[in-house]
Amino acid sequence: MERRKLITRTGSIFLVLILVAISFVVACGGEAPPSEQKTLRIGMILGLTGFFSVRDVPDLNQSKLAADMFNEQGGITVKGEKYLFELVPEDTKSTMDGVTAAANKLVFDEEIKFIIGPTAFFAAAAGPVCDPNKALRILTWSSNTPGELDASTPYAFLATNASVASSVAMVKFLKKNYPDVKKVAIVAPDAGISNLIQIVKNMLEAEGISVVGDVTLYPNEMQDFSPIVTKLNAIEEADAIFMQNGLPPHIGSIVKGLRELGNNKPYVASLLTSISEITAIAGKEATKDVATTLLMVDDPAIPPLAKEIIDRTVAEYGADYSLQFTGANSIWVLAQVIEAAQSLDPTVVKEKWESMSEVETIFGTGIVCGDETFGIKHHVVAHPQAIQFSKNDVIASEWIDVYIP
Repeated sequence: MERRKLITRTGSIFLVLILVAISFVVACGGEAPPSEQKTLRIGMILGLTGFFSVRDVPDLNQSKLAADMFNEQGGITVKGEKYLFELVPEDTKSTMDGVTAAANKLVFDEEIKFIIGPTAFFAAAAGPVCDPNKALRILTWSSNTPGELDASTPYAFLATNASVASSVAMVKFLKKNYPDVKKVAIVAPDAGISNLIQIVKNMLEAEGISVVGDVTLYPNEMQDFSPIVTKLNAIEEADAIFMQNGLPPHIGSIVKGLRELGNNKPYVASLLTSISEITAIAGKEATKDVATTLLMVDDPAIPPLAKEIIDRTVAEYGADYSLQFTGANSIWVLAQVIEAAQSLDPTVVKEKWESMSEVETIFGTGIVCGDETFGIKHHVVAHPQAIQFSKNDVIASEWIDVYIP
């Protein structure tokens, strides 16, 4: 009995000594066990089926890779708490009604306060749901149609060069690489982008390039582009074609048709399509003197963050996969602003974004700007823009710094 009591007392003394030692280590600066990482759910509104899926599916896949990469680096820290990103995508079926349904599900059913997307003209359908309920959303493209991003959308932001900033870059590229071009014809999807077209016209005229003929418009769902090709080819005084927005099948079909008619004028396009995608539709010979606002996989000037996402994309989907990155960049910028705000309250994050002058993007340092152009203060980020082009049988890339008034 006495031996058993002695063992019990000895064990108690040993336990006390351990507790004292732990207290001493913590008091002297030893680290406490790390807190459990939490999850921040980020909604995404995308056209995963329907005509717009050719653009949004690659963007979702690269957004997932970017979120994985970000989470591997530890996520974000807000007031000492670690958060990993979880993407919650909703399919719009490439319709305006689908956008409204997706926004309602994310805001009311999922109770999500941060949303990536939707793209361009689709964004107008999300505003009436997101803005009154203070759900902050970052558009993955902008066509400058009313209700996308303006004074009526206080919780809408833009973190990627679309469309104004990418157009600024393409106009600069055209002026530098084709100095003999003095007149251009404009072609664009008919998606209510008259405001954007006027902005682009002003950019071109500021560089001494005039727009000739009527702007040639077409529906996004168009498949037979022969009427569009005929209209463009008839504008004989044009030295080049300037395309504003569009999808790979659009530009590929138009370029192919023009070249078949013997029209070999430079074709520059402010849109996210690779030369390889155009070549697959139009053929190698037809794709000479064509330029788009997209990264090249093997461009040595690609910033490290973008390069890592590209490498993961190539490993997962192949070298010819479309490099959208608008969702990926939006996730990255949102992370920077949330950490700067040290809050998960969308209103606090919104106000922090509006107070910033610069923010890091996957393409390098971005400038927070666009006040005059968009009619709302500091809701747009302009970052360095890559131009991919085919000239003299060589496919190359060029980077251009941009700013939006």
